[in-house]
Amino acid sequence: MSEQPPSPPTPSSVSQPVDDERIRVTTSQLVGHIEKTLDCRLDEDILEALLLELDRGDYVEWVTVTRDGEYVWDLTESPDRIADAVAEAAVERLVTWLERDRST
Repeated sequence: MSEQPPSPPTPSSVSQPVDDERIRVTTSQLVGHIEKTLDCRLDEDILEALLLELDRGDYVEWVTVTRDGEYVWDLTESPDRIADAVAEAAVERLVTWLERDRST
């Protein structure tokens, strides 16, 4: 009887690249990583609702659903997308503040 190689591991952390160097995780994997990193408890349903809203705004990318019904998220470009949005909002606030200061 020939020995078969073990099955590939399931991604276990946010920082583990998968396939084509994409960072893909399920909601529960993301919750586990955040809880471990920040030493806090998260409500998985609330985080998933937040991720769905972030997906609508193109900050994260919903990829698929597992056989168990869990969403799989592609977070590869999320830090850059979120940083760009924060920078844009900060610049808008600064411009508004400078224009208000100039008019007084």
